[in-house]
This record gives sequence, C-alpha cells and structure tokens, in this order.
Amino acid sequence: MQHIDNLELKRRELVNTAQLMLTGEMNLLEGTRRICGLRFSVRDPDNEVFLPIRAVDSETDHFPLGAIRASCSPEYLMRADDEMQTYLNDMSKDILQACSKIVEAFS
Repeated sequence: MQHIDNLELKRRELVNTAQLMLTGEMNLLEGTRRICGLRFSVRDPDNEVFLPIRAVDSETDHFPLGAIRASCSPEYLMRADDEMQTYLNDMSKDILQACSKIVEAFS
C-alpha cells in the first residue's frame, strides 16, 4: 500500500509541476528538469509524452538554474540568460504542449 501511495504522490507532483509551468508559475526550464527526474518516479520514464521534455532538458542542461547561479560571474549569467531567453522564445510553445499532454496522461 505504501508503494502505491508514493507512486500516487509522485504522479501528483508530476501533474502539479506541468500545471505550474502551464500557468507561468514555474520557470519552464526548472520545470523541465523536475519533470525529467519525476518521470522515473512515476515508473513510466519512456512514455512518449516525455520525449519533448527530454529533448529540451538535453539541449539546455548547460544553463545555470537555481543555487548554481550564485557561483557564476555576472557576465556569464548575462550571456547565459540571453541565450536561455532566445531558446525559450523558440521552444515555449512545444514545452507547454508537452506539459498539457503530461497532465492529460497522468491525471
């Protein structure tokens, strides 16, 4: 029973993360990284709904997010943030579409 409860909690966390991304309450790249970790916890890591998210994660894993930013120079952060924004301008529609499919598949 405990295993099922934990699995359900992880599914809810996955759906919640995707919903927060859809509403703009979570940074798309931070959410992408979280979803990539959670896909293993919901015991369906190869589900096709994760493919776009996995691609984005792979293409953006060099961007500094979260606490790591404190150890980066301001100049580097400026360049990385510009590159990140350009990437998100191009990919946000695809990321959000993937989030919608994740919500649908795991709700």
